Amino acid sequence: MTQFINLLNLAPEIQEAILFLPRVEQGSDPVTERELREVVGMEDWAEQERLWI
Repeated sequence: MTQFINLLNLAPEIQEAILFLPRVEQGSDPVTERELREVVGMEDWAEQERLWI
């Protein structure tokens, strides 16, 4: 639960990008919570955006 709550600490631009990812019909999701852990660990939104790209 904590890992999902931590996603609220993401920069608004990243949150928006995740919300508007296209629906996955087949295969795996393009982004996973596990992949976002490093990004979420950064407090600075500019640093988060650098890691996100």
